[in-house]
Amino acid sequence: MSSDNLRNPLGKDFFNAAAERLRPRLLAYLYRRLADRGEAEDLCQEALLEAYTALSESKAEAAFREGLFQIASRLADRAAEGAQPWGESSLEVLQDYLLEHEATQNELQETLESREEEYSLADHVDFCFTVTLQSLFPRERNAFLLTQLEGFTAGEAAGVMGASPEEIEEKSASASESLRENFAERCSLVKAGAPCKQCRVFGEWLLGPEETEEELRGLPLQPSVKPEATFPKRLQLVSRLDPLHNGSDRFHEQLLQLLRRALGEKGLLKP
Repeated sequence: MSSDNLRNPLGKDFFNAAAERLRPRLLAYLYRRLADRGEAEDLCQEALLEAYTALSESKAEAAFREGLFQIASRLADRAAEGAQPWGESSLEVLQDYLLEHEATQNELQETLESREEEYSLADHVDFCFTVTLQSLFPRERNAFLLTQLEGFTAGEAAGVMGASPEEIEEKSASASESLRENFAERCSLVKAGAPCKQCRVFGEWLLGPEETEEELRGLPLQPSVKPEATFPKRLQLVSRLDPLHNGSDRFHEQLLQLLRRALGEKGLLKP
């Protein structure tokens, strides 16, 4: 018997197959928890390495998946220890920063051109979702992501987080309400006349007005729809997207880095 099979009785083939299927969702989960691509990638790899030996007794992929996310959740908790939620106006901070630093606009255009990326409004909605998640307290964010995006039941998420199902339900509901209110107050895709039109402004700048209007019409979010109906549609949209592997992921990663810099300069984010 090989040394690999001694360390993992289920065998290398089982682990590799299960890890390959789960890795994209695990990575997206970590990225949305931490809003940091490099840290998410590092923790994803660390979680998979730890899972290789720690989950050797798993008999089914469902149990393996829960155990893997439990490891990742613990690692993310440790990485985020002491971090405070971002303000609800983080996207407005980014917008002001870009207006004040004209050179960064040229850098963003160069990123798209040099990496042969194309700006996508859908990807920007996903980017805004990740940023808005950072306004939640960590355990609320975790409970919400596990139950609303990753498909865990309250009982399964309780096992992942080391909590009770009742706490998971409470925190997930609280997170949902906070996010609904945030989008309803700020997002022009929820309510006509809302202050944030970032997706439209970027689209008209990078794609042109006609293409922007066409892509906006294709999104399942329209101000003419009742605001309370747009949040489930937003969740459906972002659940289908991979925030780290899409047509404009490096562009949005650069935006996130600029936002972190802007928040830091304002004393709203610990270094």
